[in-house]
Amino acid sequence: MQPSTEDIEDGGDQPFGALRPGFPARAAWLLATTKRLPRPARKWFRKRLAVRFPGPFDVEAEGVRLRAWPAENRCDRVAVGRGVLPEAPERRLVDPLLRPDMTFVDIGANVGVYSLHVSARTGGGARVLALEPHPRTFAKLARNVALNGFDRILALNLAAGPEAGEALLFSDGGGNIGGASMLEGKGAARQSVAVATCPLPDILRDNSINRIDLLKADVEGYEDRALMPLLDDPTLEPLWPGAVLIETVNRSLWRTDVVAALEGRGYHVAGRTEENLLLTR
Repeated sequence: MQPSTEDIEDGGDQPFGALRPGFPARAAWLLATTKRLPRPARKWFRKRLAVRFPGPFDVEAEGVRLRAWPAENRCDRVAVGRGVLPEAPERRLVDPLLRPDMTFVDIGANVGVYSLHVSARTGGGARVLALEPHPRTFAKLARNVALNGFDRILALNLAAGPEAGEALLFSDGGGNIGGASMLEGKGAARQSVAVATCPLPDILRDNSINRIDLLKADVEGYEDRALMPLLDDPTLEPLWPGAVLIETVNRSLWRTDVVAALEGRGYHVAGRTEENLLLTR
């Protein structure tokens, strides 16, 4: 089944700010995302109450504008409910590395939280390459980039993978499309869509990127397939990132231990959160 992107254009003619959530929507999504409640309670509020307020909503969080669809994406519902961007511990890890002349590669950009955060923190100076394969999520990413006016973000509807071609991307088709994975066995895969794939070295070459200061990889267990084509070629060492923020919660799904591969190439763990590691070289 192909996911629809048609209704992404709902409110497309509305200026930013015309679709702000009212108090009931904000309260419902706060209950569905607050960490003061146990996970089962948050899930109950999301499915029974908050889902009545699917969006889109215009929200501003930490200097970033989002047109958010909270019923479909965890990043969006955190922004609507709590008024902040998600993954604060991870962003705190990378913030000391951010500078205006840097290059940031965002693999698994989702709706753009990291790409927009990096751009906002560097005054729009950072060069950002944002890769997001899911067509509906990519449409939201592109909209968010436009809403913020960051002209140094290049967003591509593409997956980094072992080979150039096409592959299936699987998702639950509902509550968190941002958790889509190239691995069919990852989670409840009720929906799939064919997406374009390309090895990371080719993507970098095609977009004239010859240095990476920071790379983020969050692709639901596909991190090894995304990164190893770059790391396995010693002639590409000048392109190896200065720092890598990698999600490790799905490490058991890797064919190659990317953390060990990075450590074998001179990286060391500079910070960690519950689900991610920051490695620097």
